[in-house]
Amino acid sequence: MTEMLTGVCAGTVALVLLLAFAGHLRAPRTLPAALAAHRVLPGPLRWPVAVAVIALEGALGVATGYAVAAGRPHALTLAAGGAAVLFAGYAGYGWYVLRTRPSVPCGCATGPGGDTPMSGWVAGRAAALALASLVAVTGTTPAHGTHTAIAVLASVVFAVLLSLLPQAMFDPERQAAP
Repeated sequence: MTEMLTGVCAGTVALVLLLAFAGHLRAPRTLPAALAAHRVLPGPLRWPVAVAVIALEGALGVATGYAVAAGRPHALTLAAGGAAVLFAGYAGYGWYVLRTRPSVPCGCATGPGGDTPMSGWVAGRAAALALASLVAVTGTTPAHGTHTAIAVLASVVFAVLLSLLPQAMFDPERQAAP
């Protein structure tokens, strides 16, 4: 059972990172524009930080996915540990921006008509993914067979739900209310 839980968490983390990477490749100006709206980083650092974060998402997503698929527990520990740090950083940064600059875009590149606004759902999703990454750090991978199939299917479901969560929870009417 532990192997299956680890596999689900690792698979979910890998898929969410790869979906984020793909979203940023599809809309490369979203993250730098959001960083400008957040007004946390100095102007000259926005593009380099955005490029580094996007590359890190892709690398950690591939590494985590590979480690799970290949049954490499040590590689899974390293990749999931990196993902845990990244997502914990996202959660902390999200909470900070939410408290200091409400009504700015999150930079997630998940919205079909643009970026999702920063909300508690964005920061909470990052915290949940940090926790899932910590579960995956155990480095146990599911044995091949039924457990792997269940872990893959559950990972896809959770990744889609977590990727769409901030956009689904956004209520434009509530945002526009005084």
